[in-house]
Amino acid sequence: MVYSTSNTLSLQPLLFDSQDFSSCFFRKPSERELEFLSLYGTIQQLLSHRERMGLRRACKKGRVGYDLLPILGIMLLKLHYRQPTMKETLLLLQENGNLRDILGISKVPSQASVSRLSRDVESIVNPAALHERVIQAYQEGMDNRMVGHLSIDSTIIEAREKPFVKKKEKKVSSPKKKGRKKKGSPEEKEYREQKAREELERLEYLTEDFIKSFCRLEMRCSLTAKQNSKGMKQWFIGYKIHLATDDFGVPIAYIITGACVHDCKVAVPLMKMAYQRTDFFYALMDKGYINPDINAYAEMIGRKVIIDQRASRGIAPLPMDKPEAERYKARTTVERTNSELKDGYLPDKIYRRGCHARYDIGLAILLTTLKKVRNVLLAREEARAPKSA
Repeated sequence: MVYSTSNTLSLQPLLFDSQDFSSCFFRKPSERELEFLSLYGTIQQLLSHRERMGLRRACKKGRVGYDLLPILGIMLLKLHYRQPTMKETLLLLQENGNLRDILGISKVPSQASVSRLSRDVESIVNPAALHERVIQAYQEGMDNRMVGHLSIDSTIIEAREKPFVKKKEKKVSSPKKKGRKKKGSPEEKEYREQKAREELERLEYLTEDFIKSFCRLEMRCSLTAKQNSKGMKQWFIGYKIHLATDDFGVPIAYIITGACVHDCKVAVPLMKMAYQRTDFFYALMDKGYINPDINAYAEMIGRKVIIDQRASRGIAPLPMDKPEAERYKARTTVERTNSELKDGYLPDKIYRRGCHARYDIGLAILLTTLKKVRNVLLAREEARAPKSA
């Protein structure tokens, strides 16, 4: 997926020290305020010239005209402070003068104005495009496009929304004879043609672009069940985030689908997207990703998949080889990233609906990616410091 990018991609605001901004505020800023300032400044650096011009266009409707750039900042502020609704976010903004200074506004807009203008922001700024630019700058900063282990996992995000339920179509078909088809019979010919069509569709699915593969997935809010630690089913309404992270937990690729989408259906599109942006040697997945298409695609691109096998009919699965078992331990990075995403930037339940809810989730993934990239770059700078001294 290719988006228009700005002339210079810089993640330098992520590396600014908190002391650099202390004199810019009337009150001493907190660590959380300084973190938001760093993230907000970095996102502004990632915007293209066209997006900046679109966001700086003042809205002429209503008594007060607001630029769209502070509206984007308010949407990011809502996620940064894990506020469930925009009403609580605006109350926080009214009580905190430092946050108003960061956004560059003197008057807090009304809830209706933010709700209306946020739709204009969504039409201008695409979180997936910003995420791709972050990964591009991250790869350039690391001077290496190679990833040792690509860890893939998913997590459910609950939403207060009516779930989409697919109606089952009743298929009226003539009864078919059971057993092996007679050689040379019309039934055998029909059976072979059906198998040939399925194999052709499978090959087309493995070789097609990942954008086309995304279109096959259900994106609407839906209902799903998950087995808890006690063996009981728990039902959830909402969405599902599918992440593919590198060895440092940085999300290289992501997909947001309905909660009903099975993990194995998203693994191949995720690997396609990650393979286009970077290169990896191993793909690590849990038991929910057992599917022949995943292994077939990995063999097609010359990579290896390590999947934890599940027990079948009471028979214990074969244990992994020692080298594979050691490599599989690296999969904890994606689990920690999922935990940081939900605990750091997403409320317990999403109150926006449809494409607006997916937009908020995309912004939360962008903030998490920037935070992970910042930690990697700071660790690299600290490692270089003794050598330069």
